[in-house]
Amino acid sequence: MPRVKSRKSPKIQDRLSARAMFVRRLRRGLKPAAMVAAVLLALVIVPALWSGAVGAATGPIRRGADAAVARLGFRVEHIRIEGATTTPASLVRSALGVDYGAPILGVPIAEAAERIESLGPVKRAVVQRVLPATLVIHVTERSPFAIWQGPDRRFVLIDRQGNVMLDHDAAAAKARDPSLLLLVGNEAPAHAAALIDRLAHYPAISRRIVAAQRVDDLRWNLILKDHAMVKLPAQHVGAALAELMSVQERIAILDRPVKVIDLRLADRLVVRPYPAGFMAGADQADENQPKTNPKPDHH
Repeated sequence: MPRVKSRKSPKIQDRLSARAMFVRRLRRGLKPAAMVAAVLLALVIVPALWSGAVGAATGPIRRGADAAVARLGFRVEHIRIEGATTTPASLVRSALGVDYGAPILGVPIAEAAERIESLGPVKRAVVQRVLPATLVIHVTERSPFAIWQGPDRRFVLIDRQGNVMLDHDAAAAKARDPSLLLLVGNEAPAHAAALIDRLAHYPAISRRIVAAQRVDDLRWNLILKDHAMVKLPAQHVGAALAELMSVQERIAILDRPVKVIDLRLADRLVVRPYPAGFMAGADQADENQPKTNPKPDHH
């Protein structure tokens, strides 16, 4: 009978030594460990080096750490702006002062936010890092409250607190919101909120007003659409407006051809009508003459 060759049993490998197993595990874990180290560097060490006196004393180390982390992908690649509806994005980015590709951990967050808040339309700004490569800017804007013609005769927007909102187009804001009131007088912004809040209770009056003029920082004149002037008192403005509203309901005085309605006297309302035939001539003149700003009234 033919002889059957026996198969050789496979050679059994020797068991790896403890040292060899350690080296193999070390090699396998080297890359994750490097990433962990990079994240630790990004989140803890570099911010610590950036802050306060430590940052001043270790400037070269900090810059080197920023560059090293940037090479690992921690650099500014995206800038996201949230909440800026009327403030141009280009203006916000310019105030941020950060270039694309810059080390994201080298961005001075607090200083960047302060620069953005220096923009007229911006009330508050918060700058955040979203690692590895995004800066998010949260903007809270001031709401336009009125339009003010300042001492230089330029028209600017102001907020409710009377702050001038620079870098804003007053004409564009008026087109978006025709209800914005025009204010005249050097001290007008500081007193605008109190006046506009009172007028809000009398829409039949407020919708006829095109401008409010602050006189000697004591009181207001209201300029109506038909060029009539309502002189308010220095005190008890609410009572004067209530009286005007009462007269309007009885005899529609605001719809009549009057030149001045004087409410400065507590016990009476004084009306100065236009001369006979004046309104027809005024309407014709309006068609041929450019509009002019109301002149200050000191009486």
